[in-house]
Amino acid sequence: MKRKFFILLSFFWYVVGNALVAQNTWNLSRCISFSIENNIGLKKMDVQQKIAAEELNQSKRDLLPGISASSRAGISFGRSIDPNTNDIVNNEFFNNSYDLGASITLFNGFRLVNQIEYQKFRKKATELNRLNAIDDLAFGVMNSYFDVLYYKGMLKIAQEQVETSRINLNKIEKQVELGMKSKPDLLEMRANFETEELRRIQVGNSLKTATLQLKQRMNLTDTTELVLDEEQSPMAITEKPDQQNLFSSYTQWSPYYQSFEAQLKASRKLLSISRSQLYPALNAYASMGTAFYETTKDEAGKTIGFSTQLDNNRNQYLGGAINIPIFSRWAARSDIKKAKLQVEQAQNTLDEEKQKMYFEMANNLNDLEALEKEYNQYLKQQEADQLAFQASEKKFEQGLVSVVDFYIAKNRLANSVSQVLNARLHWEIKKKALDFYTGKRFWE
Repeated sequence: MKRKFFILLSFFWYVVGNALVAQNTWNLSRCISFSIENNIGLKKMDVQQKIAAEELNQSKRDLLPGISASSRAGISFGRSIDPNTNDIVNNEFFNNSYDLGASITLFNGFRLVNQIEYQKFRKKATELNRLNAIDDLAFGVMNSYFDVLYYKGMLKIAQEQVETSRINLNKIEKQVELGMKSKPDLLEMRANFETEELRRIQVGNSLKTATLQLKQRMNLTDTTELVLDEEQSPMAITEKPDQQNLFSSYTQWSPYYQSFEAQLKASRKLLSISRSQLYPALNAYASMGTAFYETTKDEAGKTIGFSTQLDNNRNQYLGGAINIPIFSRWAARSDIKKAKLQVEQAQNTLDEEKQKMYFEMANNLNDLEALEKEYNQYLKQQEADQLAFQASEKKFEQGLVSVVDFYIAKNRLANSVSQVLNARLHWEIKKKALDFYTGKRFWE
């Protein structure tokens, strides 16, 4: 019974331990999702989106009439004008008035309508800028993520190099004591061992720096060790897509490209707004009011009551106004010229970014194809260097090769292993970039 109990308990802790390790392991998608949730820059862009949405709502509300109400009250002393009769009086009196007014723009060269369209494009641009910022953040985290994996792999290679040199150094020390090896061989071996130990320390420091950079991009302040998922997907040869078709489909959904299109459309609406200055403006007005005057008296000389005066003194007004621009020292024409230049500048910026995107895509596709070929060749080179090192190691033990020749074969093997690692991780980055071009956000 005790044996069964301990077996069950061991199995339980094994399962729980694996679950905890899996939970604390960060894969690429988890790192990117965490960074998106905690990025301060994205939170600032959320505020900008809300501001743009409010500006759009206000531009729509500007179509509504403006309504205002006012009230005045006061006591006049000494010589003053009776506001009811306009006579000059010398006595103290109280007066009170109430006014309600409204105005609406009937036509102003479609300025308000164009203002709404302009704010729509601005709001769209802020939304696209936020999506583009998420994409940029994801790629930044991905690069930092693979930097950490690269330096982890390089540290493993450096540790293996140091361990191999330590074993051989111990062998040489014993052989020198027995007179089987000369002391210069021991000194050469020790010098190479210390060089590799220094390399191991340097790679370890680079790994710490890369890990801190990844945590910074993620805004992860946890001081515990960041355990990354080092499992790699199978490397399959990808068929190179038609670049023109891929680019055309990419521009249809890319927030980066569409943000420049939105800015171009917004600049065109600004041009329409500037042109509205050349058109007449037509406004309508309406108002009503009433007042109370202490100087208003009846036949008996008594001040007429407050409510009665408010009824008797009511007044209404309806009117309109037209403003025709005739000469504004060419200010309107100057604004139109500048707006036209801004449209031209926005178009040039869009064309420039489109060109950059096209050749960036072309370079990434070529790099992906080249890395696949290089990776396969590096694997063959690694296999050959492995066999060469094993042969050199046996010859070195038999005294048939020098320490220098032994380390040449050893360093060549380490270099080919690091080249395989480098090509593999770079292929992962380029492959995810290709997935992104097709509309697949690899972290979702």
